[in-house]
Amino acid sequence: MTDNKYKKNIGKINRVNELTKTSVLGLLSNLFLFMTKVLMYFFTGSMSILSEALNNLSDCSSSIISIMGVKFAQKPNDKSHPYGHGRIEYLITLVISGMVLVVGGNFVYFSFKKIIHPQALNYPFYTLVLLFLSLLVKIWQSGFYLKKSKLLNSLALKAQSKDSLSDCLITSVVLIGVIIQKFTGLKIDSYIGLLVALFIIYTAIELINQTISILIGKGLSEELRQEIISKVSSYEGISNVHSIIVTDFGPENIIVILDAEIAYNLSLEEAHNIVDKVEREVSKLLNIKLIIHTDPHGSASKLIEQIRKKLHIIIRENLNLYSVYDIVNDGDTFHIELDFNGRIIRDENAKEELKETVVKSLKEEFPDYNFVIRLLAVF
Repeated sequence: MTDNKYKKNIGKINRVNELTKTSVLGLLSNLFLFMTKVLMYFFTGSMSILSEALNNLSDCSSSIISIMGVKFAQKPNDKSHPYGHGRIEYLITLVISGMVLVVGGNFVYFSFKKIIHPQALNYPFYTLVLLFLSLLVKIWQSGFYLKKSKLLNSLALKAQSKDSLSDCLITSVVLIGVIIQKFTGLKIDSYIGLLVALFIIYTAIELINQTISILIGKGLSEELRQEIISKVSSYEGISNVHSIIVTDFGPENIIVILDAEIAYNLSLEEAHNIVDKVEREVSKLLNIKLIIHTDPHGSASKLIEQIRKKLHIIIRENLNLYSVYDIVNDGDTFHIELDFNGRIIRDENAKEELKETVVKSLKEEFPDYNFVIRLLAVF
């Protein structure tokens, strides 16, 4: 979701150009590492060094895919895609992660073969120097990608930062293994290659899970959720912000819909002017598209206020209920919205029992009316 630093810099940078420059620099540095390690493999025959080389090659492919993906993601919206193409960035992350997973799987296989049939290896001193230099390059890459991912709010760059950090650990393990084998003669190269491969697989699975979580509807981070509530609630006339729904169409197209209460005795024009101002200013500040649905705060109806007081008593007596959001009168029926503990009550039967408990309590005091309860989960 939207990063604070990105929000502050959104008006000062060209996101597409910055993403492209970052990916090109990553491509060039990974291409250099790949060519260097391939040469090292030809001179040493080391499986762990070859695994490093092919890992760098997959990083090159990731950079190329990122460059292409950024261009596609910036295509303007059209009739078939009215909300744009921003989710392509998330698909890019899945492709990158999938490629890393394949590389890891292949090297599990090759490392096992070398463990069964070990070979004597020769490591010239310059091998140690080149591995150490490649470690420094990967440390720089990880920090560079992380800085840019925060600046540009890019999940794909964050994925590449994690991948580079994993590469730092991998290169360190390979370097230590080369030193041990060079000075002790222990044939541990293939075992190190296997460890490297397993770590690559773990990293890929973690990135895939994170990206899929967003694509299937991950909610707002608690930090951004609280910031939205704080900003919207700070406007005069707005109170009790709740029922926040988020739809993520890409880093630059996050739609947030929420309910907020406004005094019931304001005119429609006055309420509209307040909401319109909040939507415009908060949307610009947080780089989201904010849509506010208004609920009346208070009521001229004494009956509704009596029902509200009864609901507050019910909520105090039930730990799984938090607050009452809306009471709408439709003849002799009242439609009521309450939020509840979605972490505890997940089963549909339990939700129905909770609704029945609320209705039963209301009926005891207001037997001549019907009540329809809608429960909103809070996690």
